[in-house]
Amino acid sequence: MKKKWMKGFTLGVVLTMLTSITAYAAGPGEEKNPIPEGVSQEQWNRLNDQTIEFDELPDLIAYFNPNMKNTSDTINDSLGDLKYQEERMRNQIRDLQIDADNLKDSDAINTKDGMEQYMILNMTVKDLKSNAYKMGRQLEYMNRSDSSLKSNLVFAAKNYTYFANQIMIGYQSAIANQAMIEKMVELSNAAYEAQKLSQGLGMATEADVLSAHKDLLSANGARLKINSTVDNLRQSLCLMTGYSEDAAPTIGDLPNIDDKILEAIDLEADTKKAIGNNYDLISLRHSGSNHTSTGMKNRDSSVSEAEQNIIITMQSYYQALMQAKSSYDASCTAFEKARLEMEKAERSKSELISNIQYLQAQMTYLQARGEKESAYNTMFQAYDTYQWGIKGIIVSGNQ
Repeated sequence: MKKKWMKGFTLGVVLTMLTSITAYAAGPGEEKNPIPEGVSQEQWNRLNDQTIEFDELPDLIAYFNPNMKNTSDTINDSLGDLKYQEERMRNQIRDLQIDADNLKDSDAINTKDGMEQYMILNMTVKDLKSNAYKMGRQLEYMNRSDSSLKSNLVFAAKNYTYFANQIMIGYQSAIANQAMIEKMVELSNAAYEAQKLSQGLGMATEADVLSAHKDLLSANGARLKINSTVDNLRQSLCLMTGYSEDAAPTIGDLPNIDDKILEAIDLEADTKKAIGNNYDLISLRHSGSNHTSTGMKNRDSSVSEAEQNIIITMQSYYQALMQAKSSYDASCTAFEKARLEMEKAERSKSELISNIQYLQAQMTYLQARGEKESAYNTMFQAYDTYQWGIKGIIVSGNQ
């Protein structure tokens, strides 16, 4: 059951689901939110501020995601109802046992009708005790952290958190390109105005002006597209973390990954953890074998194949991470070169270069900065995907 759900649980599905999310309960920052058990006041204050930090996403999903909140509350309500029914049944047992004991102690037990009534009471008490015991065991199992009910809830929370991570990384990548595109619009507008001025002086043709205007329209189109992307990703992240439609939380930067963290990665050890934690594998190991040698053999074969697939997947995640690290290092070098050129343009702005040349230097710098930030985001995404693999979450399409 988990495996089928996992394969259908893609980023596109999540973004589609987000369009139908409605406010279920108080979101972050609303006064009526009670502090959950086990959460400190400091932690709760941080979750309820107007900033979404990357490391807060698991808790924001757990406490404020509308779908998770609905599911969690439904489960807790159902468990509460079962507990109430168990207590009610035990009260009935106690009352019926008292009636049976009173009947036994009375003279009525010596009559035929009295004996029949006593036997019926005893049989009823016996049946109720058996049912109460079974219900109690069921409740005890369902409340265990390793129960299938709790495991499915944890699994769902991890999936939502995984996709919230992806959305936040995508948002930061879009932001990284936004400044460069804005500068591209400014440069295109300056070039267009310069061509119109040159045409008036007889130094440019109408075709030159039309070409510059076409570039300006293209730049404006790119700006509209990137702004729309930023807005959509922001809205999606806010919906996933429970913020209301009129809320405008600040979205924090991605955490820093330094070289020491990457150098400390142990692929072999991490792969063993991934195999032990993988939800599909856990489900497969506990699947039925019809208690036949053929069934057990087929199950063992499926488990072995799935383990090999995880080994291959973790290797591909690691290789993607190392490749992203190399690309990021190269982008840092390119950015440093662009930064030095920008400083040179700043010094020469007033005397030696035109406004368009200066804007070109700015755009080159912003493009290099955007590429560096995008490269870091790609590396961070590869690292995050690798870490989720260790935790047992491998999403189809990222293998």
